Amino acid sequence: MTYEKLIRTVSEIVDNQDIEKNGLVLLYELPEDIHNKMNEELFYKLKQGVIFIPADIFEIEIEGILIRFKKIK
Repeated sequence: MTYEKLIRTVSEIVDNQDIEKNGLVLLYELPEDIHNKMNEELFYKLKQGVIFIPADIFEIEIEGILIRFKKIK
């Protein structure tokens, strides 16, 4: 999983009129190494200038779609 792949995936959902987006939550359960990379990359892309503190579960919202990332150990 990379930021670019995430954006492509969400764009496909947003652009598809057949998918109901109201209340939609995507959950990615990722291995620790991939989760940590995604956590840090999204943190710096979305919240520049703030100290990064890793989280086992974090969420972002893109185009009204809630995306939750959970670390699996």
